[in-house]
Amino acid sequence: MSVLKNSAMRMFMVTRVKNLRGRGWTRKSVIFLILSGMVAALAYVLFADRVNIYTVSARTDVMNIVTADSAINQWRIPADATVFSGLNNDALMDPSQNPAGELDVFNHQAKENFIIVNPGVQVTFFVNHANNEFVMTLQHPDFANGSVGYLDQDIVGRQQLDSYVDVIIGQSRQLLFPFMGEVVIGDDVSTSVAATLLSGNIRIIEQELFGDVRYVSGEFELDQGDRVTLHNDIERNTNAVLRGFVRYEPDDSMYITTHGETTVARVERLGSAGYDAKTSLWKRFGNDPVVMALTSLYAIIFLMLEFTVMLRSLFAPKKEQIKAEEVVVNR
Repeated sequence: MSVLKNSAMRMFMVTRVKNLRGRGWTRKSVIFLILSGMVAALAYVLFADRVNIYTVSARTDVMNIVTADSAINQWRIPADATVFSGLNNDALMDPSQNPAGELDVFNHQAKENFIIVNPGVQVTFFVNHANNEFVMTLQHPDFANGSVGYLDQDIVGRQQLDSYVDVIIGQSRQLLFPFMGEVVIGDDVSTSVAATLLSGNIRIIEQELFGDVRYVSGEFELDQGDRVTLHNDIERNTNAVLRGFVRYEPDDSMYITTHGETTVARVERLGSAGYDAKTSLWKRFGNDPVVMALTSLYAIIFLMLEFTVMLRSLFAPKKEQIKAEEVVVNR
């Protein structure tokens, strides 16, 4: 079948070339048209938009998100956590004010305590190594009338929270918080900053142009003190909404993993102008099957043309020899 298809394609091309020659096209014009089509096809395959999945994995002491409208932004709060709400720091959960026997009512293994976060809330995750605390600060942009969400407890019920909430958790347990929203990992290094990104990497997984095959099109290492944001456009006018999770181990930093389809990751680095982490065209030459097949086809075509020219130069009679023979015949 492949032989028949190739033969049919060859006959079609030959017929098209003959039709063009019959309409007055010169050989140079036909060759220029063919080469232009080949270059245009290669340019389309190289520069056409692809689906890029960015994955950021990092170890950090600070991270900020702006929550999206998703049910995934519901976080389990341990029984020994302290929750302060509002400017007056009203204690909605405070183990230090409860007798030891009453803490069993809020046992995180038997009872469920959740914070349900509203969309558009800025959440800061912070590891306070000095006080052995894991801190979450939630702030609504409408500080006067907004609400960051709800505190849902089995015994007390659901309570609406104010526009500013602090959740303080002791570092004696493992914690996991899935999220969906805009992400800022790390913080700018300055005298007023107490926590930064420690290490990490960015990996870009790109989808081939025609098909569902994916390949790694870029990998970038993050240094201590970097600050990472992700955006939907090269100009960085809109932030990307990603899914991920925050994992905390006792007496350690946070481990962040986040994924999403986006265009560019911006890395701000101390002592430099920073850089944009994005996919590379060169990776497509070695990984995208469509690009590889097209470039291989072009290489074979040009090799055959070169071989044909060489054969003609070897076996075709030269013009000088033909003229000499015509002179001899005429005499």
